[in-house]
Amino acid sequence: MTSAAVTACTEMQYQPDCSAEQIEQVLSSLDRWSSRTGKHVTHQRAADRHIYRTTVIVEPSDQQLADSAPRRLFHVPTRNVSKTGIGFIAPPMFLPSLLSDATPLVHAESAFRVGMRIKVTLGPPTGTMPQLWGEIVRMRPVHLGFFEIGVQFVDRGLESAPASPSAAQGSAE
Repeated sequence: MTSAAVTACTEMQYQPDCSAEQIEQVLSSLDRWSSRTGKHVTHQRAADRHIYRTTVIVEPSDQQLADSAPRRLFHVPTRNVSKTGIGFIAPPMFLPSLLSDATPLVHAESAFRVGMRIKVTLGPPTGTMPQLWGEIVRMRPVHLGFFEIGVQFVDRGLESAPASPSAAQGSAE
């Protein structure tokens, strides 16, 4: 048996299972909705949001899977960013880079949930862009089966997750 056959997979990349046109349609619908209701709704924001249209890499910090499964890295389209958080959309389904029995399709509602800690990489994994730890504070279904997900940043990304929210707040100031 070759060494390649015995090597375990340490991470799995997941891409949205949808077209770029569908992503743009969902983002446009959300923008139209925000522009219509923005004056009617009281926004409780600590920092101004800015349009941020790119793809980021999100890694859920799921303690149950920490030792038994490969890291799951999801490439998600972003909607906006602020000093305190980021908004992104998740399609109903994600496809792994290498489809097999060991790497099945992943539903967005099983990949992300409110209260989950995630690591967000704002650029390519080999680049020098920052990694930030955040907590999903909102997840709601929107257009075409997509989910809009709101993340509050809790710490600058080091190699491990912050021990507690109070420790993260102390290091962010």
